[in-house]
Amino acid sequence: MTDKTDNIIQNTYDNWRKVTEADFVTLFIKTWFSFVATLRELYHDYAKPYYEAAGDKPFLSQYKNEFADNFSFLLKYSSVEAEMIHTYRFGLKMISKNYPRFLVDDFHRIIQSFKEHYSEPFSSAGGYSGTLRLVVRSTKDNLTKADLICSDKRFLSKTGLQHVMLSVEINTGEILERIISEIEEKSQEILETSLLLSFYQSFFCEVSAELFNAIEGEKNALPDQNFKQVKQVYSLMQAFCLRACENIKAQCLNPDISDEHKYLIQVPTYEFTQNAGNLSFAEEQRAYLWFISFSYRLRNALFHEIIDPLDVSWQNIFKNAYLVLKHIVEANVLRLKTCALLVENAQQVFIQDFLDAPPPQIPDITSSDTTFTFEKVKLEYYNSTGAKVLISSVIKCEGKAYKVECNVRWNEGLKESKVKNVIIEPDEEPTDEKNETPIENDDKEIVL
Repeated sequence: MTDKTDNIIQNTYDNWRKVTEADFVTLFIKTWFSFVATLRELYHDYAKPYYEAAGDKPFLSQYKNEFADNFSFLLKYSSVEAEMIHTYRFGLKMISKNYPRFLVDDFHRIIQSFKEHYSEPFSSAGGYSGTLRLVVRSTKDNLTKADLICSDKRFLSKTGLQHVMLSVEINTGEILERIISEIEEKSQEILETSLLLSFYQSFFCEVSAELFNAIEGEKNALPDQNFKQVKQVYSLMQAFCLRACENIKAQCLNPDISDEHKYLIQVPTYEFTQNAGNLSFAEEQRAYLWFISFSYRLRNALFHEIIDPLDVSWQNIFKNAYLVLKHIVEANVLRLKTCALLVENAQQVFIQDFLDAPPPQIPDITSSDTTFTFEKVKLEYYNSTGAKVLISSVIKCEGKAYKVECNVRWNEGLKESKVKNVIIEPDEEPTDEKNETPIENDDKEIVL
């Protein structure tokens, strides 16, 4: 076979492969539409006509708020773990190379409740002693406050300072902007933990520098005469601030310390890519929630950017994202079908329960002319613990009517059902005055 023939076969095969991989881009967006369709069914109260629609965010926000309780238990993370990690890694590579401004939005998050401290005892010439404490905390978006606290009342009295000696404020947003600008200028890819390391090094370096300069200013403001020993305490404080910042930084970079003790975290978790196969259920939930948010970014990229469907990087992202999103859509469809069945079956469970165990308030319920009219059937919840359907019904037998309210409950796994909290009252039906016959009302409200 000639080289020319070999090239034709290779090119033909390669072109088919490229076209096949490119199909995942369109498969992703079709699956996204399927995902949104399930959300519109799940949250029909948020649905509006197309000419009033305001996008997918109202559905997504509600879905993510309820995800941990109502949806995650239907998913099997191990089935898509590899695809999830590939989406993350290829996505991180693409974003860091082409859209570094979104690195923090898509792959990292600032913990607004961050508040950590470090303390040490100290003693110095002149009888000065006590405890030094540095508190670093988030105050509002993009701002951080560092307070230096001293417990030595004698020193505070000598210098005229308060218990909180001094405070400095750091603009976290500016630090992140500088780091991202450097990434943009160098056009370099960023490793999974590189931004975290760069951020914490820059952040705590700036905190310690600001504290050092503030203390130096206080020290230089004192006259040399009669304040030599006080200035020595200030020097101890400067060294303490350096140690304190290093200690808190090490804690923030330690993967074994929980996220609530860190200022900037990697989303969804560090263990997401480092500890595959051993995630806790809560970590799996965070991984899914990250993926849903990132999928929305991919949806926006397709709608608002020109994506090359033959670009291998994009193909890898959309291929793996499609497989995970398909898994989520299938779980949503299963939930919708299960909810509909629960509402339908609740009525049969209700009827059978009353016939099997007639309540004393309705002595003739087993008579042949008994009818059950359901005025309202509403699914109250369906989650990992089971399900509950609320029922309002009217039972008619032997010329009498009874209004019944109760709930039908299923246990975990939906294997057993029970009728609970039954309230039975005589029903005063409206009548037609001319014929003096009850007015039939066939309306039945069924709510999922």
